[in-house]
Amino acid sequence: MASTPPDFNAIADALYALAPTDFTATRNERADELKKSDPRLAQRIRALHRPTLAAWAANLLAHRHHDLVEQLIELGQALRDAQRHLASEQLRALTDRRRQLVQALTEQARQDAAAAGHPLGADAVGDVTRTLSAALADPDAARALAKGRLTAALEPPLWPGAAPSGAETDRDVGAPAGAAQPAARQGTFRKAAEPSDGQERSAARAEAARQRLREQEQAARETVAAAVETEREASGRAADADRVLRDAQSVLRRAQGETERARAELARAQEHEASAREDLAQAGERVRAAEDAARTAGGRAARSREAVRDAVERLQKLEARGRGNHTS
Repeated sequence: MASTPPDFNAIADALYALAPTDFTATRNERADELKKSDPRLAQRIRALHRPTLAAWAANLLAHRHHDLVEQLIELGQALRDAQRHLASEQLRALTDRRRQLVQALTEQARQDAAAAGHPLGADAVGDVTRTLSAALADPDAARALAKGRLTAALEPPLWPGAAPSGAETDRDVGAPAGAAQPAARQGTFRKAAEPSDGQERSAARAEAARQRLREQEQAARETVAAAVETEREASGRAADADRVLRDAQSVLRRAQGETERARAELARAQEHEASAREDLAQAGERVRAAEDAARTAGGRAARSREAVRDAVERLQKLEARGRGNHTS
């Protein structure tokens, strides 16, 4: 069974569903694969532009939530009809619906991008919202969004009927003669003459140079965004470190105050201890003096008792002698 020949639209749709970081390498791989078998298709694939982050998120809406994008396009047509017919009541109701649908689609794009590992920053979210507003206001922008191959965010028109700025999709530079191209406003583009092979090669080289420049500019923007984010994170870490330092200094001051109070308490305790030691020494001296006095008194008492015994004995002897004299 013969294999299905490569199809430009299928390849382009698959590429624009990829995250911008994967787009260029995958696009070049597909072009290299087709270089020998279909050089014209390889040229068309290589000429596709890498989308910005916001454009990729908008493309995801077209690929994954086509029904919601169709609702947006139908609502835009209804709004233009109401404006043309000056239907104020209908216009107010549609305006409320417009705000709700844009918010819902913006939130869906933000969730899809985050789930794919590429969360949208505030600027990218704003770009998605402006792209949806441009699709509401302008049929060409609506068709570009529905196609799902935006390479940059769209800007709403400055006035009704004006073309939205930034409405760049894959322009299919190398498409063969007669290939269908996106519809454009009457008078916006003039049909170009069929290019010669030399012109095609020059155009391809010029387009490749422009593509490299765009990729370099995109890389520079991503580098700047990363640097800004790094600086923001560093500022946050510095602020956290400053708060930690202030807290540590506060704890240190409290600890120093408690240390000073403890030292004062220790000094007072040492003073009380010295006073107690002095009182104890004085009490010891008084005890020793009392003991000396007690010993002295004890000696005197012993001598007094001895004198009393001696006196009693002499008295007894005298009394005995007196009784003997009376008897004789």
